[in-house]
Amino acid sequence: MLLMAHARSAIHAKSVRYKVWALLALLLLTAATAIAWLLVNMRASDQVEAQQRLNRIVQGTGATLSHQLDSLDIFAHGVDELLALGGNVQPVMTLMVRQSNLLGDALILDGQGKVLVAARQHWRNGQVPRPLWVRLRQSLTDPMASGAPLRAPLDVEPQPMLYWLRPLSKAGAERYLLMRLPRAQWAAALTRGLELEEVEFTLENQDGEILLALPVPEPEPHTQPLPALSRAPVGHVARLSRKPALVAVQSLPKQGLWISASLPMDKVPNPWRMVVLGLCMAIAVFALLAAALWATVRGYLLRLRGMQLLAMQSQQRLDQALDSMGSGFLLLDAQRQVLQWNRCYEEMFPWQKHELVSGRPLMDVLGAFSMQLGLGHLQLQAIKKLHEQLLADPDRPVEQQLPTGQFVQMKASPVADGGMVITYNDVTDIRLAAAEIESLAFYDALTGLPNRRLLLDRLAQATEQAYREGWYGALLFLDLDQFKMLNDTLGHEVGDQLLQQVAKRLRGAVRSSDTVARLGGDEFVVMLCELAYAEAAAATAAQRIGDKILARLNQPYTLGGHTHRSACSIGATLFGQQPQSAAELLKQADIAMYQIKTRKSSGLCFFDPQMQVEIHQRVRMEEDLRVAMAQSQFELHYQPQFTLAGEVIGAEALLRWRHPERGLVPPGMFIAVAEESEIIVPLGMWVLRTACEQLARWQKDARLSQLQVSVNVSARQFRHKDFATRVVEVLRETGISPQRLKLELTESVVIENVEQAIATMKQLRALGLCFSMDDFGTGQSSLTYLTRLPLSQLKIDQSFIRNMGHRHTDDVIVQTIIGMARNLNLEVIAEGVETQEQRAMLASYGCAYFQGYLFSPPVPLHAFEQLLARVPVRMEPPGV
Repeated sequence: MLLMAHARSAIHAKSVRYKVWALLALLLLTAATAIAWLLVNMRASDQVEAQQRLNRIVQGTGATLSHQLDSLDIFAHGVDELLALGGNVQPVMTLMVRQSNLLGDALILDGQGKVLVAARQHWRNGQVPRPLWVRLRQSLTDPMASGAPLRAPLDVEPQPMLYWLRPLSKAGAERYLLMRLPRAQWAAALTRGLELEEVEFTLENQDGEILLALPVPEPEPHTQPLPALSRAPVGHVARLSRKPALVAVQSLPKQGLWISASLPMDKVPNPWRMVVLGLCMAIAVFALLAAALWATVRGYLLRLRGMQLLAMQSQQRLDQALDSMGSGFLLLDAQRQVLQWNRCYEEMFPWQKHELVSGRPLMDVLGAFSMQLGLGHLQLQAIKKLHEQLLADPDRPVEQQLPTGQFVQMKASPVADGGMVITYNDVTDIRLAAAEIESLAFYDALTGLPNRRLLLDRLAQATEQAYREGWYGALLFLDLDQFKMLNDTLGHEVGDQLLQQVAKRLRGAVRSSDTVARLGGDEFVVMLCELAYAEAAAATAAQRIGDKILARLNQPYTLGGHTHRSACSIGATLFGQQPQSAAELLKQADIAMYQIKTRKSSGLCFFDPQMQVEIHQRVRMEEDLRVAMAQSQFELHYQPQFTLAGEVIGAEALLRWRHPERGLVPPGMFIAVAEESEIIVPLGMWVLRTACEQLARWQKDARLSQLQVSVNVSARQFRHKDFATRVVEVLRETGISPQRLKLELTESVVIENVEQAIATMKQLRALGLCFSMDDFGTGQSSLTYLTRLPLSQLKIDQSFIRNMGHRHTDDVIVQTIIGMARNLNLEVIAEGVETQEQRAMLASYGCAYFQGYLFSPPVPLHAFEQLLARVPVRMEPPGV
């Protein structure tokens, strides 16, 4: 029976072998047939693909050329329009030539070819060569139509050029715009990104003259035109080399141009040969592999069974080894699913024991045990982020503190199949020892504050960062008065209690980003970072913080049943203006502190005496402003705004401070101080409310009911979160028509946060308020933002008005602003008008509204109302 079974098995194996060989023969026959078919069809498809490639080249080049010529056509129309309006076209032409790599020069010519205006100095007051001018005029079939670009019969410059003549029909006389186009740049721009390894490229006119050719033939064809593409069939001959070739042609009828791309037949790709050869080799290799496959499979199956048995034994030994490890072990697959872990891992994370399931994603396991431990959402996210960082950057250890207080160091290593092995080591003892060492090395044992070593390190980093980023910081050196006497009378234990309480009060007086350090004895140092970007403002902030510290330290202390008062001397110095060493800054602050000691008093003193004087003046000015607000020392003056006909349309409300002792204080002395502090917010709202209340009184007078009042809004006031709400409340309480109120903003106020500014302005504009852009032209606003802002008026800065007639650029700027405002449907008002000449020039430029000392300076309310009684007032609403 065993022999019969063996015989049947042998017969079955022989039958299988015959079937395999028959299948191989059929495959070889099929492959031979496929090769013959490919040989016939691939050759034809190669030529079709090459022809399609040429078609794409000429289509892409044609689109690019049309786009470039259209842009030049737009430029020509713009020059024609500007010339017709009588404007100065030379700056526009010069700017266009500088910004365009494809426009070498632009000339405005008369009917004889004489250069009237040129973008470049070389052609100014010159004459186009006569042969070139004759050729250009002949290219214009109609005096009102544009000819196509052409080449000159001779090159007037070393760089070959194309010339395009455009008639200027709106100029009022026979004028032409000649654009000189560098052929090299045009060739590069038109063929950039195109597949031109073996392709011949030509740009021709209707007569067959080659304007551009790539590659450039030797010699370059100047006088022998080819058969014109517009009149002759394309054929199968290359336009340059005259070899048999595939040819593709694209016409640009609008410009009268033709584009051709030719690929010689000997350059047509023929990958079919390599494909056929590869197929033959593949079939041969396949036959050899198939012959060896039968012998290999049987032996492989036998070995596979033996390997499975060995793998089971190896897995048992691996499990034993993992359980004997002193570190936690976790194996993940390529999808970051848990595959295996050891006993040490379960002991280290006992709360995960019931969540660990083979095939479960690691992040699900972390989320499940976090819920069991009652961890919050932020803690869960921190744990997940830590593991994501670990898996994203293998071989870089990370640490995690467990809920048990243990510190665990985790390290991931990739495995061959894309999975990851994570090992967990308990480093609690190491971290506690390191923390104790660091505390002893860098912190004061009595107060827990940083010591001199850590302070010097942080100060060195802060000074370097301040100098690099441009901000100012301050260093305060503190010394307790009569501390030695306290130690001698009540003992060192009481003195230590005082030092600890002083340290606590200092930490509570500064920000968490600042540093409070103890140098030793009763000496403390406070490092204040990022106070301000201006030196004076930083000094003022340091003075405020110093006063705050003095106030806290001067409060009574309770020391072991005793009540004690301790004064303090503080020396201060600023850093950030220039690189300075930490030791030098400490020395400066120490010197300033001893200046207080020598005066036998306590308080704060800056290292620079002059700065100290300026700080006191600034602080006093701020205090005086607060008193002025409380005692109503402010008043509004009004500067009228006139039309060209001499009618008053409104006024600008300007803040003035009438001090009871110093009289009228100039705005330049207190506005900046108010804006740098929070005083400007309530002060600005007082101005707004006072102006609205006055408008409400004028609104009851039929003659004055249409007057507008402009109110300046500071940056801090405009960016206040309740600004729009407060403005709406003032309008509702005063009952004025919102169209009577105009808010003036500077460009710097708007551009700092454009989107927020637009949202606030639109909210108020919907109520009817008007907005004016003050000091326009001096900032850095973008025209894109300008078109998005809901403005009703532009206010030309007085610096441009002052220089009109003396500086040509200011005249151009004023004209440009007026023209732009007219196109945007905005009013324009000129401020700072002081002479009749300025008024006349502004009127000739199209400005309709004026403000300045020529008409009236800012005057108090009673004087302004007297002026209104003497001059006509416009009765129509604004904008009429």
